[in-house]
Amino acid sequence: MSTSECIVVVAGSGGTLGKLVVEATLARARQEWRRVLVRGLVRREGGSAAAAAPEATSLTTADQRLVVVPVDYGSPEELRHACAGADCVVSTLQGLEDVIVGVQSGLLAAAIASGVKRFVPSDFSGDFRKLPEGSHRNFDLRRRFHEAADRLILEARSPITLTSIFQGGFTELLASGWVLFDYKKRQVSYFGSPDAPMEFTTWRNTAEYTAAVAMDPNPVPRALFVAGQRLSPKEAQALARRVTGAEFGLKRVMPTWLLGVVIALMKFFMPGKKGDVMPLWVGMQYGYCGALGLMSPARLDNERYPGITWTAVDQVVRDAFAASPAA
Repeated sequence: MSTSECIVVVAGSGGTLGKLVVEATLARARQEWRRVLVRGLVRREGGSAAAAAPEATSLTTADQRLVVVPVDYGSPEELRHACAGADCVVSTLQGLEDVIVGVQSGLLAAAIASGVKRFVPSDFSGDFRKLPEGSHRNFDLRRRFHEAADRLILEARSPITLTSIFQGGFTELLASGWVLFDYKKRQVSYFGSPDAPMEFTTWRNTAEYTAAVAMDPNPVPRALFVAGQRLSPKEAQALARRVTGAEFGLKRVMPTWLLGVVIALMKFFMPGKKGDVMPLWVGMQYGYCGALGLMSPARLDNERYPGITWTAVDQVVRDAFAASPAA
């Protein structure tokens, strides 16, 4: 990868994270005085139905370093053309097996055929690699993609490298009142242990770090770990008291084993609509996996790339508290 210029392909660039990755890559190129071309892939109308979630967010093409490329994600030829000459392909695609395993495998195959040096898969979560099989449907799909990716790379004898970015949960979810902080009841709710650490990072910080990885001319590890802030439920309680001035309780909703039983029952009786990426039981699996204490990394790689100002949880909690009257 040249230090003077590079081409970055962002698949799913019309989605929330994809758009932010495009913007962050262009911004970092300006800061570093780098010659960078970004190809933002969006689903072409009339193309394969197997692609990312609806890409309704428009990209501005005023910057000449950005080229928006409509593609049929089911067409190997179109994907190879989109990846031609690229240094890095970033996938922010979201979906179920047809997307996470199928489309991403096709995108990786195109990247390999085009001589791309680095591929960043759409993992963007806590580190799911140590979780038991079956503990989370969406994480299982991502592990299946990695298995397929390793086979593709081995069969092609390709020097391409994969780099997963594990940032924990997205900080913005903490404003919902459903994740960790219950602003109406003025309490921090958790499963399992009150001392289990959890990582939270904003969408924008995740995109900024992804852009830095995509543009890095040096070798990059298979996995990188970042966090805007690391918190246990007990520490979240102290933070809520500090930033709001209100008394927050600490409530253990249920032990981890019981949550697993509840999820299994919900999966059986309330499976959700076919093709639903986030039925209620899958959302609950995030809490279950976090409570297992297996996703929190031993190290953080925040300092690898200078110039990123990491956003803590404080302001999100403060704003959400102000907008939520007590129950």
